[in-house]
Amino acid sequence: MFKNDIEKSKRSLLVRNEIIEKLDKELGVNFGFSFNDLYGVKGGVVRRLKGSIWSKEILGRGEYGNNEIFNEFFNEVKEFVENLEFEDFKIEFNKKLDYGWKEYRRWKENGSFDGNFNDYKKWRLDNERDIILKIKWEVE
Repeated sequence: MFKNDIEKSKRSLLVRNEIIEKLDKELGVNFGFSFNDLYGVKGGVVRRLKGSIWSKEILGRGEYGNNEIFNEFFNEVKEFVENLEFEDFKIEFNKKLDYGWKEYRRWKENGSFDGNFNDYKKWRLDNERDIILKIKWEVE
């Protein structure tokens, strides 16, 4: 890794912290993560955090388990995060999107899901609570 890459990696940690702070201060949203890694992509690097979001307001109303309310909440947070601007960094905020065939077969075989693979992916996305925050930058 070149010196510039190390500096950008360190700056990406500051960007991460600033995003988390802005979510809390401006939206009252907590973002907790249990996974943080770096990986290379064509022409750049990504800092990826896997975690979850929650709001004391939604929890207080007892509506966190309501998928429709959670999805509206998620979309509001996604729009906020992806509109933040950080020089030299691109931000992406999504739900976990990788649902495999083996997992689908296991759900189908034990009677937990009735439908085709595309129906399964849509159902999982509608019910997904795992969040992926990506902070990307180009390598010079």
